[in-house]
Amino acid sequence: MLMNSGAAVLMAISALAAEPGELETRRQRAAAEFSDGILIVHAKSVAEDTSDGFRQDAAFYYFTGLENTIGAILAIDGRSHQSWLFLHPPTRAERLFAGLAGADAGKQTGIKHVADWSELRNFLEKNGSSATLLYYAAVKQSRPELPPDISADPPEAPLWALTIANRWPSFQLKEVGARVNALMDVQSASELVNVRAAAKATVEAVMAGIRAIRPGVSQRSVESTVEDACWRAGAHGASFWPWAMAGQNGIFPNPFASLTRYDHLNVMISAGDLVRLDVGCEWNHYGGDLGRTVPVSGRYSADQREIWNIFVSAYHAGVKSLREGATVNQVFEAWRAELIRHRESAKSTLAQQAIDEWSKREKVPFWQIHTMNLDTGSVHGPLRAGTTIAFEPIASIGAQGYYLEDLFLITKDGAELLTPGVPYSAEEIEAAMRANGQ
Repeated sequence: MLMNSGAAVLMAISALAAEPGELETRRQRAAAEFSDGILIVHAKSVAEDTSDGFRQDAAFYYFTGLENTIGAILAIDGRSHQSWLFLHPPTRAERLFAGLAGADAGKQTGIKHVADWSELRNFLEKNGSSATLLYYAAVKQSRPELPPDISADPPEAPLWALTIANRWPSFQLKEVGARVNALMDVQSASELVNVRAAAKATVEAVMAGIRAIRPGVSQRSVESTVEDACWRAGAHGASFWPWAMAGQNGIFPNPFASLTRYDHLNVMISAGDLVRLDVGCEWNHYGGDLGRTVPVSGRYSADQREIWNIFVSAYHAGVKSLREGATVNQVFEAWRAELIRHRESAKSTLAQQAIDEWSKREKVPFWQIHTMNLDTGSVHGPLRAGTTIAFEPIASIGAQGYYLEDLFLITKDGAELLTPGVPYSAEEIEAAMRANGQ
């Protein structure tokens, strides 16, 4: 594909996560967290030709602000509180469209030590002469490429980390993905601008998805409608490929199977089924996450209606407990108490059974709260003000999945809903579908 010079100029623009001063503050926090060793963060090394664009490694982008730099390595030395950026030699095309010289990278990132790729060996030789902790974050949702008796221990370590440890045995590898993600949990004002924009676009995409659901259409067609809606809202497509999982496909852990299937579990959706509509749009690398349980026919059955409205009531009770210092267990207890409150008034046997099962934590193992920023992450410890979280109860009963999710910004006294405007109750969702002629 040939491009004119104007297109080349546009392609060369590299968006930053923040100003150099803020990026340096982030690296200093990482240095303090890993003060007894070196944190190595590897930029993504594989070009993408089946997605809508290159997606940088979240941690590398967070600490450098470089969205198009492929194959680079960032080393944050917690002992000296200094950082080094080793740049892979750009190809001719990369130099034309998005390549960065060392001086340019130093200016954009605020990193003083920017070196050619070939200098990495000298850095490792110097720091690997004595016992040194080498921290790294494993790639999510990946499996070891070789058995541990062939590759090395630990098997989850990426090949580049294993190679360093084999060549310099004084380096002691330690996986710290959760700790790195925790550094990204509390977001700055500049980050929240992007988070809010992602959330707003995601609302539009969810509503488009709700309107696209009807008997006889495929899950894929709903998903493509959602993806299109993200772009129309001004976002950079979807932050993850949407789930429009119908019937049994919407019962966890079944949706996870779509991640390793060419057909993404695609089926034609049928009246009577419920659809797990799980959507996120991306805005300057920051992702949304939002969804509802939608009836394919445009109407919930009597059982589904009662169960869903009880589910929604429990959800709102959980939301009221969200605030700085609250724990995931406390939010679940608020959810549980509201479920039990409906037990005597529940009319259907299936609704009563749902309440009995869902009020037991072990019966809803996928019920969750997770962080949402440049990447998804688990919540460890009490919630912190300034953190964006997705509250996501997940359950199933009667061969159908039930799910509800919004984005919230945790504050000292509560939680700000970042995704307003999406219906909750059965009656509200049905009305939104009728507005589309269902």
